[in-house]
Amino acid sequence: MRARLRQAWPAFWILRKQRSEPAWTRILIANALAFSLSAALLMLAGLLRLAWFDPLWWHTVAIPFLCVGVVVGNTLLAVFRALELGIGDAALERLHRDAGWRSGLMLNALAAAGILLGCAIGIGLVSAFYDPAAGDRLADPRQRLHFALFMLVLIGANVTAWSLRARRLARQRRATEAQLHLLQAQIEPQFLFNTLADVQGLLDHDHERARQMLEEFTDYLRASLSQLRRADSTVAAELDMAQSYLQLLQLRMGMRLRFSIEASVQARAAVVPPLLLQPLVENAIRHGLEPKADGGSVHIRADVRFGLLEITVLDDGVGLSASAGRTGLALDNIRARLQARHGGKGALTLVPQAPGARAMITLPFVGAAVDSSHRA
Repeated sequence: MRARLRQAWPAFWILRKQRSEPAWTRILIANALAFSLSAALLMLAGLLRLAWFDPLWWHTVAIPFLCVGVVVGNTLLAVFRALELGIGDAALERLHRDAGWRSGLMLNALAAAGILLGCAIGIGLVSAFYDPAAGDRLADPRQRLHFALFMLVLIGANVTAWSLRARRLARQRRATEAQLHLLQAQIEPQFLFNTLADVQGLLDHDHERARQMLEEFTDYLRASLSQLRRADSTVAAELDMAQSYLQLLQLRMGMRLRFSIEASVQARAAVVPPLLLQPLVENAIRHGLEPKADGGSVHIRADVRFGLLEITVLDDGVGLSASAGRTGLALDNIRARLQARHGGKGALTLVPQAPGARAMITLPFVGAAVDSSHRA
């Protein structure tokens, strides 16, 4: 039980539609937090009023106060779960990642509404099952003042917690961006040098095709170099780069290389780290198709399923067992970049096919503006 709760604690503070932790862990955490905060406020109030040893105070104030606090905690849990289920995955991911004032205002306003609703439900339950006069006592101006102070403390605690979370996310984002720039700087030269090596390979036996390939490569670099240094790309841009790269390689490999690209409109609009797809395509060509005498085909697919973006590169080459190099630096780099940006929600898997291999990237879907000119 303790192990389950330790695992559920970090996820408790993250907005997500699909949850792996059991529901009872979230309920238990919410009730423990609500009871602890209510008990702390109650002890402070009892100390200030010197009422700890007054049985009437415990009956009329303390026990109802604790009950209302626990109901507020469960109401907040239900309100935020309704938010998770009620909005789209992309909006939920943006809301979680954004530490700006707009998301802060929305989340804190929602929390304040949940607190008010929880108090109203809690007072109604206490009046119905414990003390029928609990609601009537709120007519006393002093009790209303105490209730208002209680509400302000709860809302203030929520605002403070959100502020601390926003600062922590900002620090994590700065560290993640620095790590991503370092990883991206490692992979860009490899991509450029590999493509130049393809041009050099043609110079030895076909000068005309080498010239044509160099011209296309120059145009390709002119269009894509600005893309390489951006913090974010889109699947559409990544697919365009992959298509240009495969067209370049067809000049060298001829009929030994065939390829196809399929992507839904929604997938094309997804925001991804730059140079995420290119290493997978290079990997499929160099370690899958080039060692094969008659070459083969590469198929690229992109789609969105259950709030996750899936990018798949399939080849019918020599397979994993014949090419240990497929698990090299480029794939480790992609895994590190996914971990840095998406944590456990992003993954790269490489599995054998019959024949060939399949590489799949999965990460949370975050959409950009959809370009209707692109079709699957």
